[in-house]
Amino acid sequence: MKNNYMEILRHIPIMEDHGHLYMYYGTPYCDECDVYEDQDAMGNKLIVSYECHELCTAIADHFEKEMKWNDSLYENNIRLEDVFDVDVEKQNFTIIVSLLLYMVASMTYEDKFIDALNNGYMIRLLKRLEKLV
Repeated sequence: MKNNYMEILRHIPIMEDHGHLYMYYGTPYCDECDVYEDQDAMGNKLIVSYECHELCTAIADHFEKEMKWNDSLYENNIRLEDVFDVDVEKQNFTIIVSLLLYMVASMTYEDKFIDALNNGYMIRLLKRLEKLV
């Protein structure tokens, strides 16, 4: 069953070493990224690595059609404002997938995804998914 999720799980070792470079505001570290006009308060441009695109696309492609992440989180009393307080290591498959889909969705309207990369939350979600499959 793990093979079904390899497009997602293969990012774990990369993120352990370079997760903060998946998406950030600043100067590109290499040519293998996209630079967007969106800027932070200091005028730094949004940098999104190709790996980040691949990860988010794999998550969306794999789960988006089957899962209504917002309903699942609501039914389990998980508030989006408190998403980083959720004890990832104790959650079931549905909640982990819902949280991953929320992180992907949050890329377009807030910096929760960047926060999740910087505070280790995203890697914790991926590692929990790995244990559940």
